[in-house]
Amino acid sequence: MEFIQIYNQNKDKLTKSENKLANYIASHTERVIYDTIKSLGKATNTGDATIVRLCKKLGYSGFSDLKIALAQDSMMIPAKEHAGEETTFESSSKILVASIQKTEELINPVTLNKAVELLAQAKRIHIFGLGHSGESARDYERTWLRIGLIANAESDPHIQVQVATLLNKDDVVVGLSLSGHTKDTYQSLKVAQKYGAKIISITNDLSSPIAQLGDVSLQTSVSEFMNIGTVAGQVSQLYLCDVLAREYEKLNKVDVDKIKERALSEVMKKSI
Repeated sequence: MEFIQIYNQNKDKLTKSENKLANYIASHTERVIYDTIKSLGKATNTGDATIVRLCKKLGYSGFSDLKIALAQDSMMIPAKEHAGEETTFESSSKILVASIQKTEELINPVTLNKAVELLAQAKRIHIFGLGHSGESARDYERTWLRIGLIANAESDPHIQVQVATLLNKDDVVVGLSLSGHTKDTYQSLKVAQKYGAKIISITNDLSSPIAQLGDVSLQTSVSEFMNIGTVAGQVSQLYLCDVLAREYEKLNKVDVDKIKERALSEVMKKSI
């Protein structure tokens, strides 16, 4: 049963402060999914005890149990929205196109230019990501290589930390996390920042810990809980990868055709 239904069935049993808290949760579901009990309390001017008490009254074992239920509710929404007579390939294309369009709407030109300038000035560039974001990091590495921008993608959190300790003020680390709450990625970026590296964060939530860590933060449109393991999340990340590449080309007047010709010439020598 969805949170709003459970709340409506029990609202008469709640105190005034609990009703206010429940209304906030219902109106800010995607944000609450990623909240800690402290951050929710701060956002609603509510004490920890009130939050725990509300969870118990609504039948949840605690705040973590509530967040899991909210995430499950969120994942049901796309299925409902796309149910009907349209074909699977039609619904898939709509979801992917929408992820690109929504991400485009979230681009701030000033922030984007600052990110490109950091990449252009960097002595070394590293890209940190885990899981699907780790796979996107590899795609960033390969895409940027085609425009002469050499970056190193790393998806092992232990190696990330080792790399981070070798960085300095001339280096940039791009942190990929759809949720912005991936603990290992956050810790790796924190170490990189400690040693002076600049951070470009790419997340869905600009209020998340990873986004807040960034010297520059770019936003994707697809949240992790809504699209765990789906192509849509990666598409939103890869769209920004392409945008950054094109802006880098323009800023640095990169002769992409010349780079391609040189690479092709050497690759052809490998033919037998």
